Amino acid sequence: MTPRQRLRAPIIVAGAVAAVALALLGDHLVATTIHAHAWPTWAAADARYDDASTDYAATAERSGSAVARAEYLLEMATGDLVAADDHAALAEHVERARELLADAPAPPAGIVELGAPDAPAPAWERYADLWRLVELVPSHHSAAVRFDAAAEQVAGGTKAIADASEALVSGTEERAEAALAESTLATYRARLAVEQAIDGIRHSPSMSSGDANRFTALATAVSEVRTSHAAEQEHRNAYPVRAEIEAFARSIASGLELEFAWAYEVAGRASDQWYSGTTEFKPEGVGWGLISLTESVEREWATDENAKALVVHEVGHAQVLGDDCYPIFEAAPFSSDHEMWATAWAIGMGYDLPGAGIEAYGRPSDAQIAAAAACR
Repeated sequence: MTPRQRLRAPIIVAGAVAAVALALLGDHLVATTIHAHAWPTWAAADARYDDASTDYAATAERSGSAVARAEYLLEMATGDLVAADDHAALAEHVERARELLADAPAPPAGIVELGAPDAPAPAWERYADLWRLVELVPSHHSAAVRFDAAAEQVAGGTKAIADASEALVSGTEERAEAALAESTLATYRARLAVEQAIDGIRHSPSMSSGDANRFTALATAVSEVRTSHAAEQEHRNAYPVRAEIEAFARSIASGLELEFAWAYEVAGRASDQWYSGTTEFKPEGVGWGLISLTESVEREWATDENAKALVVHEVGHAQVLGDDCYPIFEAAPFSSDHEMWATAWAIGMGYDLPGAGIEAYGRPSDAQIAAAAACR
């Protein structure tokens, strides 16, 4: 072999190596370029699935909470104020929601182990990623569609529970309110108990509230208001004069709620010798008063104006519950003197008689009578 031939051989080998290197470099460039172009499509599909799965998880969690509340509502919503159809409808929607939650959508197939475009990798890994992307992109798109559809169904089930719960509660309220409207003669306290119990069932029931008696409390209050109405009707039939006196007192009470009690002796004074009465109320309370009267007031109602003057005096005591009257009572010339106030108020109402309080407490000043007259 000549020297020229020996030199040519290394040159040929070097050229071959360079060609292979260029080929490999070109292949890697092609793989990397294709991978980089495909990556946004994959990233969008993956993000789309992440959003859908996150939304489904949140929707399912809300539905699970709604199911728990509805189950507790079903447990405590008992009694004749709860319509059987409303109870059954809610139970049906709860069962359907359970089924939807149990039928969770399937996640996308395949394990995602892909190299990011900016991470160094040989060509064969880039090509392998591209083959995986062919399956993963449509798989994640399909999964996102499944999760969206499932979330929509679960949300629909949750809304159905909410609607059925509202129907049950509002229906119960309507029946309680109807019973209240029919019990016009019931005492104020009995009617107030129903109103408060109606408000009570609007609180969101929960397993941790320890308050499973709301519907029971409402049923009890409604039963008691009906009983109170019947008792008052019986009372009016049995004691028509007392009913007349009570109606008169209410007619001059400026809308304040009054209840009445009758006894032979009131405030230590017996009916044989006295007209006697008391009025109990709390200025910071719920706005009602209890007037107690001796039986002598009933006996002499038609014959002695002093009996009527006493009743007006007792109604006058309760007037301090009114927002317009309390400031007058509290200020001079009364300075919160209850008896002078009630006596002056009765005189201002036209009952300038001993029974208005004059005999027991003395006559109020002209300034007091004029001031009390502003409370009407």
